[in-house]
Amino acid sequence: MASVFNSLLFRIGAVFLLAMLTLQTAILAAVLWPDGRPAVFRLIDPIEVAEIADALETVDPAQQAQVLAAINNGATIVELLPGFPRNAGDAGGLRAAPRLEQQFAEFASELEGRELQVQIREGYFSRDADLLQGPIRLLVELRTGQVIAIERAPIVLQTIASRYLAVAGVIAATLAILLIILVWQVVRPVSRLAEATHAFRDDTRARDVPVSGAGELRELAGAFNDMKARISGLVGERTRVLAAIAHDLRTYITRLRLRVHSVADSEQRDKAVADLEEMSQLLDDVLMFARNDAADGEELPVIDAQAAANEYVEIRREAGDPVILEATEGPLYCRCAPLAFRRILSNLIDNAIRYGRRARLRVQLTEDVVLTVDDDGPGIPGDKIEAMTEPFERLEPSRGRRTGGAGLGLSIVKALVESHGGSLVLANRSDGGLRAQVHLVAVSNADD
Repeated sequence: MASVFNSLLFRIGAVFLLAMLTLQTAILAAVLWPDGRPAVFRLIDPIEVAEIADALETVDPAQQAQVLAAINNGATIVELLPGFPRNAGDAGGLRAAPRLEQQFAEFASELEGRELQVQIREGYFSRDADLLQGPIRLLVELRTGQVIAIERAPIVLQTIASRYLAVAGVIAATLAILLIILVWQVVRPVSRLAEATHAFRDDTRARDVPVSGAGELRELAGAFNDMKARISGLVGERTRVLAAIAHDLRTYITRLRLRVHSVADSEQRDKAVADLEEMSQLLDDVLMFARNDAADGEELPVIDAQAAANEYVEIRREAGDPVILEATEGPLYCRCAPLAFRRILSNLIDNAIRYGRRARLRVQLTEDVVLTVDDDGPGIPGDKIEAMTEPFERLEPSRGRRTGGAGLGLSIVKALVESHGGSLVLANRSDGGLRAQVHLVAVSNADD
């Protein structure tokens, strides 16, 4: 039973039912709120009819109009007729009701012998209906020969019309409250889940989603937290396994390096050393990629991207690499770990030199700090650009480092950049070559 009350269907149904009851109560209160006027169709009191008849009989004909104006109000309508209508057509949509006249015998005793008739309005009153359900018109003959027609106005309709703005305001307010409750009960937990999903994408150790709301939403949040914990555990376990494998492989690589020196053929010895270096570099790349996926999302330091780029480019130039840096005035601060910044530049510049003979680097400030690396190579086919940032994806099918490596360079760049809240964009230049742009979060100064 508790699960039924906690279900989303029950909550939405209960909220709508409460809203409907509130609307009905508001409308009923607006219609029946006491203001001195009758709230249903009913006849005037017999004593009041006798007083109206006496007043009209005792005044001069010239003053009857003034008396009628004083008697008429929003609840009672009094007309002065020259006589009783001769047929139903003369009554203007009203018809005689002889059976009702018998039920109003009390009027005869109060009217002191004055003749009366009762009429009902067509369309509002059925022949067999109860006598208080529709507008009833009472005709009383005066001693002067004239006839007064007295009826109650449709006060219910007038009340609703006069209080329309109040009713509409209550309805609008009720619907607004209903919307807020629905948003609070449904949209807010779902929005929190979406935010947690985005946070988990960037940080596998992000906080769990609060388990609250309807039963289905609590179950969904709990399932997401369980899934997140399992994925985080798998990522951490993968990193630990790779680290253990790398440690063991480095031991064997070190042994092989020692044994290689005993090879008499210098050419074969150099080739073996180069192969061992490639193996060591491949292990570094794999560990870098794995460890970045398991990053804990700590607060990132602020660095001057322009100064860091200048320093790194000088190192590459001293090593004889063809790297061109376009100068930019002033410091450009961004959030990035210094080692990660160097690794990003290293991989992009290595790719530019390997495939495009030289690298041109530019650091600039837009909404972000943007690092742009251009080369003069053949570029990447348009349908392959997106795949190039996936692990172990290469245009050249071999895994040799001399022909491009294992296909982890751009994957590592993308993972590092996204872990710092940025993005990597690859595009072919119109005049040939590839352009790689890294967007990092800009800050106003080093103290931010």
